[in-house]
Amino acid sequence: MVYWAAFFLVLIVGFAIELMMGRRWGRFVGVTIIAVILFGGVIGIDYYFRTMDREVWSGTVTGWEHKEEWDEWIPGKEECTTDSNGRKNCTKERGHWEHHEAKNKIKTSDDGWIPVSESLDRKTRFNDRYPNTTTELSKHFPLGTPSASKHTYTNKVKGSYSLFKHSEIDPKDYPDLPSYPGYVTNYIKVDRIVGHVPNQDNALDVLAAWNSKLNKDVPDPDQPGKTKSWKQVNLIFVNVGVDKPKEYGYALQDNWQNGNKNDFIVSFSPAPDGTMKWAYAFSWSEVDILKLEVQDYMGEQSLTKDFVPIIDHVAQMVADKFERKHFAEFNYLQYELSNISTIIIWVLELLLLSIYGYKSVRSYIRSRNSHHNTYEY
Repeated sequence: MVYWAAFFLVLIVGFAIELMMGRRWGRFVGVTIIAVILFGGVIGIDYYFRTMDREVWSGTVTGWEHKEEWDEWIPGKEECTTDSNGRKNCTKERGHWEHHEAKNKIKTSDDGWIPVSESLDRKTRFNDRYPNTTTELSKHFPLGTPSASKHTYTNKVKGSYSLFKHSEIDPKDYPDLPSYPGYVTNYIKVDRIVGHVPNQDNALDVLAAWNSKLNKDVPDPDQPGKTKSWKQVNLIFVNVGVDKPKEYGYALQDNWQNGNKNDFIVSFSPAPDGTMKWAYAFSWSEVDILKLEVQDYMGEQSLTKDFVPIIDHVAQMVADKFERKHFAEFNYLQYELSNISTIIIWVLELLLLSIYGYKSVRSYIRSRNSHHNTYEY
């Protein structure tokens, strides 16, 4: 571990400097503390950004809250000053009314309370005039409306990137690979169909409803009295394009780093006549047979038909067999600092050592000169 050498270099050289130049051990302890902060800070930041990942949760709208606008009276403040002669002079600001705008919130089972400023279809802007009640607000976000949100988690697999990569595939050779669908729109929507499919608008709504169903709250057998997400899965369909080779599916898997821990991703490419050329499913599911069964089913389908029945069938297969892998199983993975962070540690520690050495030598020379001048006197 090359980065440790930079840290111990500061300690060893610093100890040698104090041993030869004044033995100011308090200064050495201070520099050691700074070296530890720099060393640990860079490692902590590197670990956070290289293992921090985001997954999409699904739920439903479960509640609303409307608070009417109101005016608040702010009393004036009195400020007093005293001059050099002890005379006190006071001034008082005038009181005023402060207006507070109406507040509207919705509650979802996956993300709690969310402030909203417009309707779900973006046709109605909310202001002090409308809505005026919780009932009026609820009409724009019906109870049970599918919702989605992004949440962070620690992904040590992302930091190591070694468990699923196809050695013969380089994602850079596939520049038109789609981006991961993790953008939340309209407060609670994530479009989890990438690429075109027949009857797409309706298919998106059906898939959102299925994802909410697959993540409904159920009793937690490990914690009596509490609930948990049922399947903890985020079902995604990806049309990588017409007449693409199957390597696109492998490249997508590598580019998306096998998806997030709760994803079940079905990638496919149709032939020019609409029949399915190939399908490839990837996920962190404990049940590998599910991926094969989904691939076999998708291979028999056609994109000349409505995509909704396909979603219904695959989602039911996922409901029947999906079991999410627990990422605690990957705690054995060894985390290695990135090359960039290693360089940063060396630069910071050497800079600290240089400043420390310069000030120590300067202090030592000044001390010697002071003693020499006293002796001559």
